[in-house]
Amino acid sequence: MQPETELVMFDLDGTLIDSTWIYYEIVRVVMERLELPPVSEAEIRQANRNGTFLWEKLFPTTAFGSRPELKDEAWGIAREIAPKMFERRVKLLDGAAVTIKRLVKSGRRTAIVTSTPAANLPAKLKPLAQALILDDFAEIITADDTAKQNPAPDPLLECCRRLGSDPRRAVYVGDTRIDIRAGKAA
Repeated sequence: MQPETELVMFDLDGTLIDSTWIYYEIVRVVMERLELPPVSEAEIRQANRNGTFLWEKLFPTTAFGSRPELKDEAWGIAREIAPKMFERRVKLLDGAAVTIKRLVKSGRRTAIVTSTPAANLPAKLKPLAQALILDDFAEIITADDTAKQNPAPDPLLECCRRLGSDPRRAVYVGDTRIDIRAGKAA
């Protein structure tokens, strides 16, 4: 017999908030500012396939070869523009608030486990606060809380540890294969 779920952990981007398209927009602006050709959404997904974003996969070989600092420039631009984009444009996914309220009402605890660094979190949490569900999360684990990120189980196990929950009585809800792998590993 399976133990009853007492803790439901959620990924943030693509699971609770509609943010994926913002990342595409960030890449579009970065490429434009670097005066590089635009890239497709499929190419962007390919550059992010293993949970680590590899700008160099988007750069034409000739440009990257002649400008080794290009990757640092890309990250600099992304760090500059991302907070404002998220602040203005991120939205809560349909049904997220109702789902969280139902889980809490059923006696289950909820938490967020995200690979977002803590410094970038305020803009992403704004729609949760506006929907009056931010306080329903017993814990928020960020990229800064563990040495390893998804698909390693470390962030999920850290969340369980902090909340005193048995990982066998917890589930992780995410939107990518990496999230599934992390959940199974934990």
